[in-house]
This record gives sequence, C-alpha cells and structure tokens, in this order.
Amino acid sequence: MENSKPNEVNLLDILVVSGKWIKNLFKGLLRFAGYILKLLYRNKILTAIIFLLAIVIGQYMARPSARKFNVDAMCVLYGPEATTISEVGKQLSLSSPRYEATSLANKLSLPDSIASKVAGVEFFQVIDYQLDHTPDEIDFSNSHSLEDTLNLPMRDYIYMRIKVKGTRHAQAIGEAMLKYLNTNVTIQNQYNVFKAQLNEKIVLCDAEMLRLDSLAKITYFRDKKPEIKFESNKLLIGNNEVQLFYNDLLNLQANKAQAMAQLEVAKQPVVIPSGFVINPNSVNGRVKLGVYSLFIGLIISTILGYYIENRKKWLKYLQEK
Repeated sequence: MENSKPNEVNLLDILVVSGKWIKNLFKGLLRFAGYILKLLYRNKILTAIIFLLAIVIGQYMARPSARKFNVDAMCVLYGPEATTISEVGKQLSLSSPRYEATSLANKLSLPDSIASKVAGVEFFQVIDYQLDHTPDEIDFSNSHSLEDTLNLPMRDYIYMRIKVKGTRHAQAIGEAMLKYLNTNVTIQNQYNVFKAQLNEKIVLCDAEMLRLDSLAKITYFRDKKPEIKFESNKLLIGNNEVQLFYNDLLNLQANKAQAMAQLEVAKQPVVIPSGFVINPNSVNGRVKLGVYSLFIGLIISTILGYYIENRKKWLKYLQEK
C-alpha cells in the first residue's frame, strides 16, 4: 500500500476529530448546567423569591385588561402604490401623545380613551411568486431579498397589522386608520389619476369599437366590383380577401369590461375586501409570558447568585493597590 501524503486529510480522521469536538462541547454544556444548578441551589431562597416575583409580574402583564391582539387586514390599492401607503402609515406608527399635533387621537379623530388602546401599527409587503397577480406570501420579517428581481413585492397590495389592547374598540380603530389613509392628499391625488385613466380607457375602447364596427360594415356588406388579375401564370377573377374584426372587437370588449369592473370596486384608494380580522390569540398570553418570566427569572437569579458568592473577591481586588 502506498503511504498517504502528509498534506492529505483522511475522511476518517475528520469524523473522529469532529466527534471528539462534539463530545467535549456536550460535556462542557453539561458541566455548565450543573454549575448553574449548584449555584441556584446554594442560593435557593433568593432564587425562589426571584422566580416568584417574575411569575407574578408576568401574569400581571397578561391580565385580561392588558392583553394585546393583532388586527389584520389585506389592503387592495387603487391608484397609490404600496410604498406610498407604507410611508404615509409611518405617520401613524410614529405618533406621540406628548404633543397634540403628533398624538394619534388627533390624527384619527378619536377620543384619547380609544386612541390609547393602540399599541402599534405595521405595514408588510406582499409577494407574488406565481406571477398571476395573486398574493402568495406576506413578508412579516421584511427579509425579502433585494436581489430577487423575479418575485417582486406587489404594488397594489399591502398588509396592515394593528396591535390593540383588548378587542372592544378594534373595529373603530381600524376604520379610523383606513379613513386617515383614504383622506391623505397624496393618496387622493393618485386615486383621482387612476380613475381618470380608467374612464379614458373606457372612452377609447368605445371609440375604437365604433370605428371597427363601421369598417366591418363596409367590408362585409359593400358590393365589390369583380377584379381580374394575372398572377403566377394564373388568371384570378374577383377578390376573396375579407378582413374580419370579430376578435378585435372581443378584445376591446374585454378591456372595457375590465376597466369598468375596476372602476366599480374602486370606491376609495384603499379597500379592504375582507374587513379587519381580529386574531383571537393574544400577543401577550399567559402561557407565553409565563415562559418568558421563567427564563428571565433564571437569568436574574444566576447573575445575582454569582454576584453574591464572588462579591468579596471583587471588593478585595478593587481595594488592592
């Protein structure tokens, strides 16, 4: 057998080294977990108090009156683009009750008692992967790659999410935000341009259909004089070529029907076909905050326990000259 070269790496050696590394890592994690358990046990009274306080605070934050819910809506846009709606929506998300001009109650024309229930508002892009003008995915994490030039965010769809405290005033808050968007000057201007283009398209289709219809009557019903031609060593008597406009008329009728349908449903710039949908699962439920409180209590107990056991060493080190 030939001796292996010194610069070659054996696959078996790589597997052995990787196995040892994983084994040592697992042992290190076990030793660290054991050290944490011993530390917490040595300070069991402090640990119990901190865990109890964390659980109480977590359950207090998850009380029914403080629970937050997501109110979602898929917005169909007629005229304004999704980027415009997102920019205008920032005025809602950046509201502050400190000043009257920036308060959400002033922007939405709602009482302070209702506007204070709003915990946040977000807008998300909608992605069409099938290229059939149908929403396929909502980019909740805003992680859609800019390098993806095939699956682009839809311009006439955007997803709105409102986080509210309780569900009593959810519909009123949603309607107020929808009204705020639809009364924006920029959005209204783009909406008016969109409607004017649809009306112009309908007028153009009607005029073109009348023109083709008149041409069709002349072509179909006008008596033509016989024509005699000599072509390719053949004598041709008459003219059998007749231009048909039936398919053109059907295409124009389809374009007109599409424009009229869009004009009928485009009652305002931003339309929510399915209305505002309240997610019954609260954002800060008891189970969720209970897990978070246990995790936070573990971290605080570990830090305080480590500090108590090593505070004399740290003080002694700081007092050294």
